[in-house]
Amino acid sequence: MKKDSITRRKFLKKTSIGATGAALSVGGATSVYANIVKQADRPAILGGKPVRTEPLAKPWPMYDDTDVQMYLDAYHAKNWCRLGGSLVTEFEKKWAELNGVPYCIAATNGTSSLFASLSALGVGAGDEVILSTYTFVASANVIPTLFALPVFADTDPETLKIDPNSIEERITENTKAILPVHIGGGAADMDKIMAISRKYNIPVVEDACQAWLGEWRNKKLGSMGDTGCFSFQVSKNIPSGEGGAIIGSDQKLMDLCNAFTNNSRPPRRKGATLSGYPYPGLNFRMTEFQGAILLGQVRRLVGQQNLRIQNAEYLDSLLKDIPGISQVKKYPGETRNGYHLFMMTYDKKYFNGLPKRKFTQATRAEGIPISTGYTPLNKEPFIEYHLSSRVFKSIYSKQRLDKFRRDNRCPVNDVICEDVALWMGQRVLLGGRKDMEDIAEAITKIQKNASKLL
Repeated sequence: MKKDSITRRKFLKKTSIGATGAALSVGGATSVYANIVKQADRPAILGGKPVRTEPLAKPWPMYDDTDVQMYLDAYHAKNWCRLGGSLVTEFEKKWAELNGVPYCIAATNGTSSLFASLSALGVGAGDEVILSTYTFVASANVIPTLFALPVFADTDPETLKIDPNSIEERITENTKAILPVHIGGGAADMDKIMAISRKYNIPVVEDACQAWLGEWRNKKLGSMGDTGCFSFQVSKNIPSGEGGAIIGSDQKLMDLCNAFTNNSRPPRRKGATLSGYPYPGLNFRMTEFQGAILLGQVRRLVGQQNLRIQNAEYLDSLLKDIPGISQVKKYPGETRNGYHLFMMTYDKKYFNGLPKRKFTQATRAEGIPISTGYTPLNKEPFIEYHLSSRVFKSIYSKQRLDKFRRDNRCPVNDVICEDVALWMGQRVLLGGRKDMEDIAEAITKIQKNASKLL
């Protein structure tokens, strides 16, 4: 371990009762000094001194003069639309190479990438798509927009990923696709998911919108399903304000995805015979400005990702000595995590019964931005809005819609959202080892004073 870091044993002594006791035992300590120590040990939410006063999360997005020049070059070239430019095409080639696939199609955002993938697979009225429940709303938005039913599978409580057993329980003759989400950058159980796909001959769309460069058995996340979808929204590890991409290995399917993002046009490829507008489509084209930004951002992606992994591993080692909070478990097949989120599970019994929301309020007061995570997606009101719409009532019988409502339950996920899941964003992992120590110090401080916070 480097000299500028501390051992876990010393860390606990520094942050727990040991440090306070040592300070108070100094000979001749005045009552004023004792009050200072007492104030420092008091949780910030109760008026004590916070562990951090400087922001923990690093400024984002990051750029340098080279990035600015690439953007200006795109501006001055006057080929602002990708139809007349080359920057988006160049990025597509780089992204395909990074992910070990022959094809990549850039799009306006991750949502449109999912939309194009499901459309290319023929998802439509009367169909069902099985998807993760613990995820961002965009994963589900696209399904009813195609007039299909989003069938939510329950969540594995240890990994917070889609439970493969729950997937298989929900398969019917109407299941048209499976949409697992590599939430936070960690891998869903792709061995089991792809086995289910082969068993029932159901295609898989990998939502890798938070999983850039993540791996399953040394294969990039997004490269194993029929398509893989990515987001480059401004908060993401590789940002362009908005932006997305679809990757895959099936040329015919990727041609359909390409057409869907490009007003029904066929791909421009040597030897291609199709012309006109042969396929379904809309306009989800990425601009040359986004292409320029991404070509700049991709230069630093690997280095930043390595730093996130190093910090995540160090923080994980510190949390091992704090009972009741830990990084989520990883499946054995995960060989690299994308780390868009540092995801944790919380057990309030080790914090004197302190509710999860009160815990996060206390840690935020200490300068540590821990989030309570997602709410139950299957219970969001937009689902019922679609089910009650004139269009859905004309497509689906009352009996089928009522059955969907009855079956739309994910009890494990409910508990996860209410009591268990926590996370911190990727910007926190771009700091130094001292930043990770501050996180653990704040959590230890809250645990020590949990009874006072109830």
